[in-house]
Amino acid sequence: MNKRAYSLDELLQGLAAGRVVPVDEEDWAAWAAGFTVVATVGSTLGGDKRIVRWPVPGSRRRGWGLVEEPEPGLLAVRPVRDAREARALIAERLAAYERMWDG
Repeated sequence: MNKRAYSLDELLQGLAAGRVVPVDEEDWAAWAAGFTVVATVGSTLGGDKRIVRWPVPGSRRRGWGLVEEPEPGLLAVRPVRDAREARALIAERLAAYERMWDG
C-alpha cells in the first residue's frame, strides 16, 4: 500500500492519482461525509466492503472507490473505474475467503 493519508485532501489527491490510500479508521469516520456509500457487502473476514463515490477535485465528475479493512483500525481506499469493477473485486475477495475455509 501507499503512504497513509492524514488529511482528506491527501486522500482525494491519492485517489485522483490512482493509488490505493491507507486511512486510519478514526480519520475515515471524520471524512466519510464527503463520500457517498453506494453499497455495503458484509464479510466474515476483512470487515465490510463499501463501494463509494466522491467528488473529484477540479472536476464535475465523481470517482468510484472500494473501501476495505486489511487490518483492524486501518482502511484501504482503492480507486476503481466503476461499480462493476468494485463488485468484481469484492467477489474475488469473498471467493478467496471461501477457499480459505475449504482448506
